[in-house]
Amino acid sequence: MGISQGLFKSSDGTTLFYEVQGEGKPLVFCYGLTCRREHWHHQVAHFSKKYQIITFDYRGHHNSSRPSNDQHLTLDWCAQDLVDLFRHLQLKETVVLGHSLGVSILSKFIPKLQENIKGAVFICGSVTNPFEHMFHSNRMSRVHSLTSLINDQAPTLMAYLWQKFTEKNRLSYLMTSRLGFNASTAQEQDVLNYIEGVNRTPFSIFHSLISDYARYDGRSALKDVSCPTLILAGEEDHITPYSLQEEMAELIPLGQLVKIPGGSHNAHMDYPEKVNLSIDAFLNDLDFK
Repeated sequence: MGISQGLFKSSDGTTLFYEVQGEGKPLVFCYGLTCRREHWHHQVAHFSKKYQIITFDYRGHHNSSRPSNDQHLTLDWCAQDLVDLFRHLQLKETVVLGHSLGVSILSKFIPKLQENIKGAVFICGSVTNPFEHMFHSNRMSRVHSLTSLINDQAPTLMAYLWQKFTEKNRLSYLMTSRLGFNASTAQEQDVLNYIEGVNRTPFSIFHSLISDYARYDGRSALKDVSCPTLILAGEEDHITPYSLQEEMAELIPLGQLVKIPGGSHNAHMDYPEKVNLSIDAFLNDLDFK
């Protein structure tokens, strides 16, 4: 099974990286903020046997370049990047899959190319301010305000603190495995890859995108997501709680909700077989073969 990699130019000239493997109808995967393409490895291994798998790096992430204008570090521009990727690869009948931030980006993207989208899979994401419900309170809004203040006054200090706080060590592993994963089922390497992805992403990239995300309320826009949409929700997701997934399923015209018992915010890594089987069933119902 061959793997090809390439670069393309977005509408504002930002150079973006993508990878293609497998043959068949295309599945396009959109990871979460500061994540990595490797976070889909359980799904890539499973679905590349029957489908063409396309993964890519967001602007400012990993192998993609940073936009020359930092005002372009927004959800809208990430959605436009997907439009440009589809045009570059001449994608037609496609299923798109998003995790976390990828869900909010897809909520903006899908109405732009509705005719090209056969279906969508939303995994542990939301289309509202993530800080309002994170850890089942709005306390993280105050943390975000504090880090924004430090960044405005002393960006070099904030960048240093980010690097130190997110580096791989025993403490960061314990916190990440318990807050973002199901610690009893997630593979150690998946947690370490997550920490490394966060650490590799400059704070300024993270801050710009998460701040734009915090201003977004896409609930009214979900009526324009007219394709069949599978919402996979971790029962124990403390980042985007289950109630947010229920709300999205009600607002999307053809939305269907599947709970992953014991699943965290990274349910697709906690229980990859359950998640993959749910996606398989959805694709079969779409007759996407």
